[in-house]
Amino acid sequence: MFAFIARVVVGHPWRVVAGWVLVAVAIAIFSPSLDDHTSGNEQDFLPSSFESIKAQELGNEYFPETAGATGSLVVSRPDGAPMSPQDQQTALSLATTLQNEKIPGVTGVVGSPASFSPDGKVAALQVIFAGQPGEDDVDAAVPLVRADANKALQGTDLEAGLTGNAAIEVDTVTAYGDATKVITIATIALILLTLGLVFRSPIIAILPIVVIGLVFTAVQGVTAMAASAFDFEVSTSLSAILVVVLFGVGTDYIVFLLFRYREELRQGDNPPHAIALSTRVVGRVITSSALTVIGAFSALFLAKLGSLSSMAPGLIIAVALMLITALTLIPAVFTIVGRHLFWPLGPGREPKRSPYGALGSFVGRRPAIVVAAVVSGLIVLAVFSSGYKATYDTLAEMPSDTPSQEAFDTLAESLPPGALSPTQVYVKTPGPVPQDELATLATNLGKVPGVSAVEPPKLSTDGTAALVNVILTEGPYTTDAIDTVEGPVRDTARSSVPDAEVEVGGQTSTLVDVRSQLTADTKLVMPVAFLIVGVILGLLLMSVLAPLNLLLGVGLTFAATLGAVVIVFLHGAGLVGIDFSTPIVLYLFVIAIGTDYNILLAERLREEFGNGHSPQKAAQIAISNDGPTVAASGTILALTFASLVLTGLDNLRELGAGVAIGVLLASLVMAPMLVPGLSVLQRSAFWWPANKAKHAGPGDDAELPPGPTDPDDSTLVKS
Repeated sequence: MFAFIARVVVGHPWRVVAGWVLVAVAIAIFSPSLDDHTSGNEQDFLPSSFESIKAQELGNEYFPETAGATGSLVVSRPDGAPMSPQDQQTALSLATTLQNEKIPGVTGVVGSPASFSPDGKVAALQVIFAGQPGEDDVDAAVPLVRADANKALQGTDLEAGLTGNAAIEVDTVTAYGDATKVITIATIALILLTLGLVFRSPIIAILPIVVIGLVFTAVQGVTAMAASAFDFEVSTSLSAILVVVLFGVGTDYIVFLLFRYREELRQGDNPPHAIALSTRVVGRVITSSALTVIGAFSALFLAKLGSLSSMAPGLIIAVALMLITALTLIPAVFTIVGRHLFWPLGPGREPKRSPYGALGSFVGRRPAIVVAAVVSGLIVLAVFSSGYKATYDTLAEMPSDTPSQEAFDTLAESLPPGALSPTQVYVKTPGPVPQDELATLATNLGKVPGVSAVEPPKLSTDGTAALVNVILTEGPYTTDAIDTVEGPVRDTARSSVPDAEVEVGGQTSTLVDVRSQLTADTKLVMPVAFLIVGVILGLLLMSVLAPLNLLLGVGLTFAATLGAVVIVFLHGAGLVGIDFSTPIVLYLFVIAIGTDYNILLAERLREEFGNGHSPQKAAQIAISNDGPTVAASGTILALTFASLVLTGLDNLRELGAGVAIGVLLASLVMAPMLVPGLSVLQRSAFWWPANKAKHAGPGDDAELPPGPTDPDDSTLVKS
């Protein structure tokens, strides 16, 4: 199959390029915007059966005037001093002014003497929006509230900042948009620099950027069409992750082709034939690698947590389109450019001495030492993974100068942090809600450890539903707050009104459900992804023990990677926790993308072993020839993911650093050292049951079209 693809692409390169351009343009014109299907509201990603969602539905039905997104407009003096009586009057007047502005998307702005903190330094005016966080009207209203508040306070001694779930949603989208721009610029710069240094060719440095940029546009469009067709939202982090995945994986596949293409040219082959042969040989490897990544990401479809499952389509589409690109568009462009691809110095000659040649000899002679050293080092790092602590505080993960974060910090200095987003306890009865039971409910909730205050109950218009707002002592996103709501608050609420429907909602309750579902999803997704990758490796290598070796190595690499992340961010940077989604996403990236390099080395080992070489000789040849490929592509991919560290968003920093560490371990340690070492130690058993695997070597190219007899004559290639 790969020989057929190579023959068609090399025979008709201009038609392939033209077809790609037409398809990409059509997608760009007719596809919707991915931004229209992006959300940072965790409620959008939870099943309707969860308690926080049921509570929101009760709020929408019985308390629509307060069930929308909320905000705290924090008014204070810039010098941090207590507000004077005049300042307090100005703050209360601000609520009236904004209410009279009739800002679209805002149903009310409320201020009263109860809005002031006990120390008199802060006034927290309540802003109620007409809709949920992330909805267009709400998102548009946030900057209007901020602008009108600043305008109204001009010439006074006060300033105002808006926080709360509506403002946090807007600031989160803005932060991720800025992060995507930073990542894109950094990624392009890194790829230009590294490819230019490795291949010493400006053409090679620039071509992948142009090609992958074209594919990136198509991926965004196709993902948006899928989101529109199947009615799902994607997380705000997806765009940033797509950039590094597409440019990282795409560059990997291009580097795989370039190294084999250059190897064939150095051996005297002509460009068209060398491209066709490289596409056939490497095509099998990158297809297996892509299928491994797609298979691992497909396991995310099993997750009930939408922020995880909604990542799957975009990531799968990205890798699938990049695979098609690597098999068609890239070889076509290489064919058109021909030998000029390596301008100005050409492909050069094989180096007489290579560090990977020496490494290959050492692994062949001392496999036990190599395997023991690598496994011991990985185990030491893996031990630290037991110190992992999760955080759900998405607000604290944003840059400290984020407007909603600054306003929250001001609020938390004078009021309980839980005032940012009270926990809502809804009570629904067939008839009128008994007043004595409501009084008991409020009293019991006030006694719960971790509860700062309980507001007086509110009755619905028909009297059959009630709302009790509970203010926690800790911030609504903290682990302590989540623990308080999950256990004492929910238990106390149900036991206080035993004959009624009681649902606990609010931001903290949403995170309770997110944490619960994440635990269940992790237990399901991780082993399924592990199994899928194992099956693909088994089919590729036609062996049982070889894939098992690779899987165990990748699993150990993931544990070591998580341990390294714990060392860097918990022990080094002093963070209180690592983002709750990091382990499962990191796991998928490490076992999927990290397996690419193992596949390349294992396939070359199998090829040389099948050609009759001893395990020692096969390891030496594989490491000498493919070690530089793995090192270069792994380093580029690691640097690409490392660009996430520049975003200022803690969850992206952790993911970027984690994947970078995992990829480096896979490409510099596991693939060129552990896998060949194990193959030498286990000898023919490594390939059991196919102890002498039949495999076409690079010289078996009877299916490929003959190239021009003159190496520089590219005019014989059809266009």
